[in-house]
Amino acid sequence: MKNIVRALSLSIILLTLYQMPSAMAQAAASNPAMDKFKEDMKTAVLNGSITVPQLKELQANAETLKALKENQQPGAPVDLLTPYGAVSRMKAIMASVKPQDREILQEDVQALLANQKPQAVSADPPSAGQKLGKDVFTAVMFGKPTQSQVKQLQDSLNDLQQVKNDSGRPLQALRGLNKAKGEIEAVMNAGSFRDQDRQAVLDDLNNLGPKGGGMRRRG
Repeated sequence: MKNIVRALSLSIILLTLYQMPSAMAQAAASNPAMDKFKEDMKTAVLNGSITVPQLKELQANAETLKALKENQQPGAPVDLLTPYGAVSRMKAIMASVKPQDREILQEDVQALLANQKPQAVSADPPSAGQKLGKDVFTAVMFGKPTQSQVKQLQDSLNDLQQVKNDSGRPLQALRGLNKAKGEIEAVMNAGSFRDQDRQAVLDDLNNLGPKGGGMRRRG
């Protein structure tokens, strides 16, 4: 009887995996990282390392990330909290997977994140502001910031975007620019980020707008 129940449970898990929504199926067809992630999840299922609820949660979070990437609109408000939340939940699930499959799946998630970076909207080199946004996104996805730190980065990036659109009052715009730059610098220096990501963002801040915003390079 136990063997029958176990077989039925495994069948349900595999059915859930194979019936992923078309959005993820399309991603797997064009994204080798997603394809490998699916294959490694199948292995983890067979090994009993992933439960049905965990599988569904991974599926939902992967869909969230894909939808965000596809719906990027130039000039739209910056949203860091949504992908941060999805990635945080994925990392939490990966931490609970049995050791025999955990490292492989964690590497798969890292590969998926590498493909999640914002895409350029044109063939021209990114502006200083666009590069800052991309580098902050990378820092958040691969770092371990707190939710409040991510919220601050999101607000500061949106403030910078507003400053760019507010060209009628130069003195006020300059103050807003330096305030937002200082806030981003403070979070990058206080938060848990990879060294290369922190340095990239600080360099971007130095290259953004008038100098004198208090930005410093870290060796």
